[in-house]
Amino acid sequence: MFISFLGLGGIFWWTLPNNKAQVIVCDVGQGDAILVTYKNIQMLFDTGPDNKKLMTCLEDHVPFWDKTIEVVILSHGDSDHIGGLNDLLKSYKVAQLFSNEQNIYSQKIGQNEIVSTNMFDFEVVSSGENNGNDDSIVGYLTSKRKEGWSMFMSGDISAEIEQRLVWRKTVDRPVDVLKVSHHGSETATSEEILEILEPKIAVISVGKNNNFGHPREKTLERLKSKNIEIRRTDLEGEIIFSLN
Repeated sequence: MFISFLGLGGIFWWTLPNNKAQVIVCDVGQGDAILVTYKNIQMLFDTGPDNKKLMTCLEDHVPFWDKTIEVVILSHGDSDHIGGLNDLLKSYKVAQLFSNEQNIYSQKIGQNEIVSTNMFDFEVVSSGENNGNDDSIVGYLTSKRKEGWSMFMSGDISAEIEQRLVWRKTVDRPVDVLKVSHHGSETATSEEILEILEPKIAVISVGKNNNFGHPREKTLERLKSKNIEIRRTDLEGEIIFSLN
């Protein structure tokens, strides 16, 4: 009985919520899924493709007894960003689901709106209505604690949209981390947005040996020319930023 009690106690202790605020770039192959967590509160940006890899990431970082994801934000409707949604909804209750489309299961979210959890704010700087790459929900994810640590979530927007956001001063301040747009496509990550964001780290969510040749060498060269550290899920697997 004593041994069994110790065993149960060990399982409970092992599955307690992590008291570190973390941003986890899940390894979902060619797609995006970023989990933001502090204690038992989670915010999830995109769900990756329909390949079950999101569920592995959640199982590794969400206690087994916690079956609620407080906030899910879908940047746009491409399958490599929302393909894992059905599996997510089968296994977890989603308290708030946001997208840039108004439909029966999500709330529409727009420019200048802020979504908050216990440790993070997400400030929307751009969103469209047609659900294509350039209508991706993008914005600043900011920690409420660690000296304003921030990450720019760029969805799949093109250089044209990046430049428009810079010219309109909608993107107006540096960040610690840039989630590189469109998996490192050469049509994004423009000089203009890099000059404003001044990221220390650029993270690329991308599949090994993908059919698109992502990330493109021109994009990597732009990042390297500014001495930005490049981190890639195809080379590292999941990437974790611990903030306290």
